[in-house]
Amino acid sequence: MMSHWSFGVFFFLLFCPSFGLNIDGTLLLSFKYSILDDPLSVLDNWDYNDATPCLWTGVTCAPDMFRITSLVLPNSKLLGSIPEQLGFIQHLHTIDLSNNFLNGTLPNSLLNASELQVLNLSVNAFAGNIPQQLTSLPNLKVVSLRNNYFSGTVPSGFQFLEVLDLSSNMVNGTLPDDFGGDKLKYLNLSSNKISGLVSPQFAKKIPINATIDLSFNNLTGEIPNSIALSNQKTEFFAGNTDLCGKLLKKLCTIPSTLSSPPNVTNNPPAIAAIPKEINSTPLQDSNGTTESSAQDQPQVQHGLKPGTIVGIIVGDLAGVGVLAIVFLYVYKLKKKKGNEDRDIKYNKTPEPQVVVVVKEKDTTTTSTTRSSSLPSWPCLTINQESSDTDDSKNQESDDQVEYETEGKNDKNKKLVMVDGKTELELENLLKASAYVLGSSGASIVYKAVLQDGTAFAVRRIGETGVEKLKEFEQQIKSINKLRHPNLVRVRGFYLGDDEKLVIYDYVTNGSLANVGYRKIGSSPYHLSYEVRLKIAKGIAIGLTYIHEKRYVHGNIKPSNILLTPDMEPIISDLGLHGLMHGKNSFKPDNSARHFGSKRSTSSRDGLHDQPVHGSSYITPAGFVGCTSPYHAPESLESLKPSPKWDVYSFGIVLLELLTGKVLSDRELSQWTTGSVVDDKNRVLRMADVAIRADVESREETTVSLFKLGFSCASLNPQKRPTMKDALHVLDKVPGYSHY
Repeated sequence: MMSHWSFGVFFFLLFCPSFGLNIDGTLLLSFKYSILDDPLSVLDNWDYNDATPCLWTGVTCAPDMFRITSLVLPNSKLLGSIPEQLGFIQHLHTIDLSNNFLNGTLPNSLLNASELQVLNLSVNAFAGNIPQQLTSLPNLKVVSLRNNYFSGTVPSGFQFLEVLDLSSNMVNGTLPDDFGGDKLKYLNLSSNKISGLVSPQFAKKIPINATIDLSFNNLTGEIPNSIALSNQKTEFFAGNTDLCGKLLKKLCTIPSTLSSPPNVTNNPPAIAAIPKEINSTPLQDSNGTTESSAQDQPQVQHGLKPGTIVGIIVGDLAGVGVLAIVFLYVYKLKKKKGNEDRDIKYNKTPEPQVVVVVKEKDTTTTSTTRSSSLPSWPCLTINQESSDTDDSKNQESDDQVEYETEGKNDKNKKLVMVDGKTELELENLLKASAYVLGSSGASIVYKAVLQDGTAFAVRRIGETGVEKLKEFEQQIKSINKLRHPNLVRVRGFYLGDDEKLVIYDYVTNGSLANVGYRKIGSSPYHLSYEVRLKIAKGIAIGLTYIHEKRYVHGNIKPSNILLTPDMEPIISDLGLHGLMHGKNSFKPDNSARHFGSKRSTSSRDGLHDQPVHGSSYITPAGFVGCTSPYHAPESLESLKPSPKWDVYSFGIVLLELLTGKVLSDRELSQWTTGSVVDDKNRVLRMADVAIRADVESREETTVSLFKLGFSCASLNPQKRPTMKDALHVLDKVPGYSHY
């Protein structure tokens, strides 16, 4: 009887998993339910009716007890967050969710995963502080949180950690003195906002054979003289302009002003003659201090003889005269050498001639002069014609330019077409007729028309921060990977000794700035309600694509929204700032996935950055210290570009489409999504007069669009939606879904 009972218990325990999903599987399903988008369907086989989660994609179990030990789903394009329940899986020792679109904060429950050994959440969109309690996990060996938006300070007390990568985040504060233990092998804190000194206490905690990367932060002072730090490469300290020391071969300077220098009193200096004999005996005054007797002091000689004074003065004057002669000689020598260098330079590379033909009614005046205001290609001769034409929405420059090669050595010149379709020879490009669309900063844009009538937009970039041609080529090819109907297509590029050209598709209908807005506060003409909605949705679709590819544009504004003949918006200038100033020009570098610009130099006096001759291809070259209304306020303070910047810019453009004007900061601060609902009538009165009739018949739609605009333009970045969420709102507008 006992044997039959024992066999029954064994049979039940053997097959009990078949009666339902175990607790680990139930907890793990909460992760599936927190995922908003799974385009690769990697979670499709996660089913509550399964007997065990051990056959699910990305899940590994211990073979003897059907308990989950690892969750590995990198590069799966998952959009969502991590639920609290994930940290309660008892035997979980590996979590790898890298290179997805996960956001939110780290759940506190992860601190309960006592067996966790590997935590890899790199290349996502997590934010918030890194929990200090993470250091208390006894088995944690590898933590990679790079390329996210984590802030706060660097946790301290990692006694058993071997690898920690917090690079490309927004971590601030100082380096902790008690950071880690003797098991540390790799520490990467690069591309953050860590400031302060590299303290000797921090250096002592670093093992000798560990690799430490502190580059591109705001560290200051001298690098401590420790074996561990001296073993590092110098590039691991690059990007900290105020860091110094032997390792960097940069001497540390002593501060020029000290309030109380050591061993120096504030009393005026005393000049005394040295006595011939010292026989005096010190006396004590009433306060117990010693004082020499005046009678016992030997007679001292006061002052200098007149002859000595005259000698000193003559010697000083002679010294000053010699120095003046030396300085004068050096100055003339350098000036002579500079003139010789200029002569050699002008003889080798004569400045290009500009032949200007001005036609006025019956008279024609021709003059030849050296060009100083118009940039020119060294390999080209510019024949510039100007004539009066009527202004229109498709207005181009009246300046026609013809390019011809001048027989220079083409050994170092390179034309590359990156789209795989366009065939273009360098000779045809340089001989093309072109119209100057405008210029900004260090670049000028042409509409190049080939002999067969094909048109391209060609941006000439002169002196840039991109010194290496290979780096420039890599950036162009990276931009070319982003292909979408709402993005301007890059066709190719040209590399020369003194210039670089980028070849784009030419968009024929101008930009939102010069088509719809002629002056500040004016109403867009001939833009119907439907057209404005179409433009808003096209911009949202393009930005959503950019963010899904883990890039940030950073400079969304009307002049960067080109329009096709059927009023489809095309986003331009993606990656322009990096091409002109180098990928490390924002801060010593933020993140390789960012191509866009930081801030424009425009102000509220030029809200649309109106280009020369109505060009739609112009964008400012300097991006620091801007007060443009299209850029998020926090971008003046934050060194790392964020998708929230683009969301803010989109909100401002959307509100401008609805109202016909750019709203000021004061107007924006008066509205929230709640106040829009409460004061519906006032909101509707803000609508542009040109579309007031359509607004009256579509009040609910208009209110929802205003709510979206004010939500995107919130001064608090955390309250802004993602571009994907904004697109979902726009898709709910009847008859205009982009799917």
